[in-house]
Amino acid sequence: MTGEERVGVPKGSFELDPASLPTNLEAVIDPEGLKVEAEDAYPNGSCSTSPADKVKPKMESEGSASAYQAGETETHFDPGNSNNVFKDHSAPQASPPEANELPEPEFYNFDAEKSAESFQVGQIWALYSDEDGLPKYYGQIKRIVSGPDIELHVAWLVACSRPDDIDKGMPICCGRFKLSRGKSQVYSGTASFSHKLRAEPAGKKNEYIIFPRKGEVWALYKNWNAGIKCSDLETCEYDIVEVLEENDLQIELLVLQRVDGFNSVFKGQVKGGSAVTMEISRVELLRFSHHIPAFRLTEERGGILRGFWELDSASVPVLIFCSN
Repeated sequence: MTGEERVGVPKGSFELDPASLPTNLEAVIDPEGLKVEAEDAYPNGSCSTSPADKVKPKMESEGSASAYQAGETETHFDPGNSNNVFKDHSAPQASPPEANELPEPEFYNFDAEKSAESFQVGQIWALYSDEDGLPKYYGQIKRIVSGPDIELHVAWLVACSRPDDIDKGMPICCGRFKLSRGKSQVYSGTASFSHKLRAEPAGKKNEYIIFPRKGEVWALYKNWNAGIKCSDLETCEYDIVEVLEENDLQIELLVLQRVDGFNSVFKGQVKGGSAVTMEISRVELLRFSHHIPAFRLTEERGGILRGFWELDSASVPVLIFCSN
């Protein structure tokens, strides 16, 4: 619950299905013996439960002292601190949360693109975030140690600038980024990695530009405003869009919708015989939530899906699947 349903409803509480509760509930639970804090509603204080079978990198706010307990770890990455390292040995033990089981791809194997052989030094990858489990962190591969389990050393990319009125905890996925200084974060496994990015050098050493490009699929915040907070991410609504054209002033988008009868296949939305499109000004780039790996279908199912997209469900917001 958000706390806004009605007076007296605690934020972070849960409404349960009465049919699944014991009939002698009052005898089972001693209300006076319970103490529940809203911030403990999710493990590790993250903003939402994870929608995918992934282990997320932990990026703590400056000054935070919380600890990530899922496996053996050292210190956490802090975007405001250039001298930190995080060693993660928990990825191989990750298990999917049953409540948010996502559909498997039907035609394209997205995991094949992040096999151990796919990683090379210098590549920039998107990693699943701690805030909502979606690929909203960026890192560059600095070193690869081969062995029974691959070990990847990652230097984080952080936004060069952030508007003063934006919550410091909100991930930023578009704009100019620079490599963080100091020690790398180490991953033993590839489970935290989503996909390799098209990042262009910005003309200054260790700086890169990441923008939506023609032919890519992105998630777009449906009701974006400057006051949005990290804690709002669990209930955010999204549009899934394909980038049709982009220039120095604006980006033209085609709104996508899920195809009936398929788990993760999307097509252009049509209303009144016309494609549903929108234009986003370059000054509104923060409306873009994150890039979604996508595969353009051609001959699948005898060609009836030609031109449609199959999306990597691990990068699609869970609410998209719930609303179709």
